[in-house]
Amino acid sequence: MYTRLTAPLDVQWELTPWCTYNCVHCYNYWRRGKRPKRTLSSEQMDVHRKTVQEIVGCGVFHVTLTGGEPLGVLEQTFDELLVLRQAGVHMSINTNLALLNTKLIGLLRQLGIRSVLTSLMSADEVLNDEIAQQKGAYRRTVAGIKLAVTNGFCVSVNMVVSQKNFHTIFETGRLAHELGARAFCATKVSKPSNCDDFSGFSLTAQQIGHMFYELLRIKGGFGIEVASLEHYPACVFPDDEARTVFGNRNCSAAKTSCTIGFDGKVRPCSHAPMSYGSVAQEGLAASWNNMGEWCDDSLVPLICKQQCGEYPSRCGGGCRIESLNANCGLGGSDPYCLKARPLAARKIGNVKLIPADSLARLCEQVRFRPEGFGYIAYRSSANWLAIDPTLYGILASTSQGKVVTIGDIVKAYQSSEADALETLSILKAKSIVEFV
Repeated sequence: MYTRLTAPLDVQWELTPWCTYNCVHCYNYWRRGKRPKRTLSSEQMDVHRKTVQEIVGCGVFHVTLTGGEPLGVLEQTFDELLVLRQAGVHMSINTNLALLNTKLIGLLRQLGIRSVLTSLMSADEVLNDEIAQQKGAYRRTVAGIKLAVTNGFCVSVNMVVSQKNFHTIFETGRLAHELGARAFCATKVSKPSNCDDFSGFSLTAQQIGHMFYELLRIKGGFGIEVASLEHYPACVFPDDEARTVFGNRNCSAAKTSCTIGFDGKVRPCSHAPMSYGSVAQEGLAASWNNMGEWCDDSLVPLICKQQCGEYPSRCGGGCRIESLNANCGLGGSDPYCLKARPLAARKIGNVKLIPADSLARLCEQVRFRPEGFGYIAYRSSANWLAIDPTLYGILASTSQGKVVTIGDIVKAYQSSEADALETLSILKAKSIVEFV
C-alpha cells in the first residue's frame, strides 16, 4: 500500500540502555536481570561504529539520539556522532536532561544539535520522583531544562501520561511554559512488551479524550505549542477540534522511520519488541527491506479496512504494538479502537496558493535522495516530498542561481497554469522552496 523506500528517512538510535532514572512506565523498569552499565563495552562501540557507517551509507536524513539516557554516553560516542555531523546527517536528542552541564552543552553544539525533547512526569515533585524511582529527579530535570533554554536550545517537554499522573496534566503544561519550553506534549503511556500487568498505568479511551482537552486548555491559557507524540485511532477523538489538532500523525514505523537499538538490532519503532535484522550482520538496508509487512495492509484489522471508511487516507488503523501487547497479535485491533466509525472529522485546510508571478528557489537546507520513483526532497521529518525526476531537475537547477517560475513547471509538464501554481504552492508550504 505504501511506496517502499530504499531506506528510512529518519532513525531513532538508542545509544544506551542505561538511564539515570528507572521510570515505572518504561520497559527498563520491567526488565529482568542486571541493571545496564553506563560505560559502553568495546563490542558495543564496534556496533555503534557500524551503525554510523550504515546510517551514512543508506542516506538517512535525520537521527534522534535516545536511550536509555543518551547524555550518559555522549562523551564516549562523540567521535562516532561527529562522523554523522560531517556527513550532513541532522541530529536531535531525547534526554531527561539530568546530566546536562557546560561540557555536554559544548559537545551538543559541536554536533549541531539544537532540538531537545525532554521528559517530565509531573509538576508535582513528589509524584514525579515516585514515577522516576529516583529522589531528586524532578529537581535535576527542571534544572536541566532551565540550563538548556538559557543556552539557546529549543526544548520541548513531553509528559508520559498514565493513571499515576493523569490529574496533573494542566499544571505540568503550565510548568513547561514557565520554564521556557517551546512546546508541551502529553502522550499516553504504552504498555511495555516485557510487562505482564499494566492495568495500574494504562489510560481509558475517555481519559485520552480528556488529555486532548487539557492540552487545548494549556494552549489557550499559555499560548504554548502542544502535541501528543503517538498515532491514535481516528475513532478515539471526542470532537473535530481534538482530531484536527492531534489526529495528524500516522504510524511511520517501517514506512519512513525505524529504531536501531544499542545492540544494533533494527526494529520498526521504539515500542516494538521484535527486530528484523542487525546493522552489524544484515545491514540497515536489508533489515529495512525485511519489514515489508508493515508497508502493505496485511497488519491492519479487517474492521478498519472494511467497515470504517477512514482507512487508509485518514486513519492507519491504530497502533500495531498496542494490539500486540493486548494479546491480539500485530493484526488485531488497537485496544483504543472503538470499532466504530469516527464521530469526529479532521479538518484540513487547502494549500494557500502563492502569487502567479512568484519567483522561487530551493531552500538551502533541502537535501535529496534518489529512489525508484525519482527522489525524496527532504527538509525535516515534517517537511519532505516524493518528487519525480522532472521536478528534481527543475529544483536542482536553482543551485546554479536559476529561479523557478510557474512557467517553468507548465513547460516541463505541459500542464495548466493552475496545476503548476498548486505544485509550486505545495513546495512552498513544505518549505522546499522559498521566494526570491
